[in-house]
Amino acid sequence: MFADIKAVSDAARPIFESIKSSLMKEHVNSFVSIEPESKEFFLGPTLSDAVAEAKKKYPNRLVHTFRLGHTATVHFGMHVR
Repeated sequence: MFADIKAVSDAARPIFESIKSSLMKEHVNSFVSIEPESKEFFLGPTLSDAVAEAKKKYPNRLVHTFRLGHTATVHFGMHVR
């Protein structure tokens, strides 16, 4: 089991890089939660859905979530007119 959040993130990144091109065509804008110990990923239309799917199978493990087609999982900011 990964001891900290950074280790989970570091382990999940190469898994995401290896699967993202195959998922992009049909799942752009979807969220992908990766459980790095098992190397399994879970898709969802929302961040909450993807994490919930991962937690169903691995309730006691940390996951790291990415968003297909985006440089960040979530964006915070304001629109200036």
